[in-house]
Amino acid sequence: MNSLTIFRCTVVATVLSAATLLVSGCIAPLVIGGAAVTTTTVMTDRRTTGTIVSDEVVEKRIAYDVSQALKNKPYHINVTAYEGRVLLSGEATSLEDRRKAEEIAVKSLDVQGVINEIAVMDPSSVSTRLSDTVLATKVRTSIIGNSTISLNQMKVAVERGIVYLMGVVTREEAQTAAQTAAKVSGVQKVVTCFSIATREEIDHRMKDLQQAKPSDE
Repeated sequence: MNSLTIFRCTVVATVLSAATLLVSGCIAPLVIGGAAVTTTTVMTDRRTTGTIVSDEVVEKRIAYDVSQALKNKPYHINVTAYEGRVLLSGEATSLEDRRKAEEIAVKSLDVQGVINEIAVMDPSSVSTRLSDTVLATKVRTSIIGNSTISLNQMKVAVERGIVYLMGVVTREEAQTAAQTAAKVSGVQKVVTCFSIATREEIDHRMKDLQQAKPSDE
C-alpha cells in the first residue's frame, strides 16, 4: 500500500473585506517536470498533458468506487483531483461513510494525497446544488476577469457556498485567487488547497512544457 498524506485544509478566506484576508491553506511541495502540450488551453496549464488526463481518470475512478461502496445510502460526494492530490467534498450521513470515501481515495491508483472536506450531514438539496453550480460559474468568471491569475492554473469546487481552490500557484496568486473568490456574492467562505511554488519554479516548469511541445511543422 502506498504511503500517502491525508491533507487537512483550513479556511483561509471568508466574506470579509479583501484587506483582511490571509492565505495559508494546504501547501505541498512542487515537483518540476515536463511533457508534451497539445492544445491552447493545456499550454497555459501548469500540469503535463499526462497529468491532466491522469487527474480526470482519478476523479472518475474514485467517484465510481465510492458510488459502489455507498450504494443505497444517502450521500453527495464530489471528487476533484489536481496533480494526484484529491479533494473530497460534499456530504455523507455518517462518519463511517466519510471515512470509507477517504479510504477508497487513499487506496486509489495515482493518488498522492487526500483532502477530506466531506461534511457529516444530510445530503444537500437539489436547489442547493444548483446554486453551487451557478456560484462556481460566477467564481470562475471572476477569476477569468483578473489579469494577474489564470483559471487554467486552478480548479474550483463549490459545496453549500463554500469555495475550494486547487492548483499550482505562487503565494501571491493564491492570495489574489482567494480574495477574488471571496468577493463573489453568495460565497460563504473560501478554502485553498494549493500547491505553492516560487515564480522561478513555475517559470522553469512552463519552459520545460514548452520545450516538450511537438513542432507544428
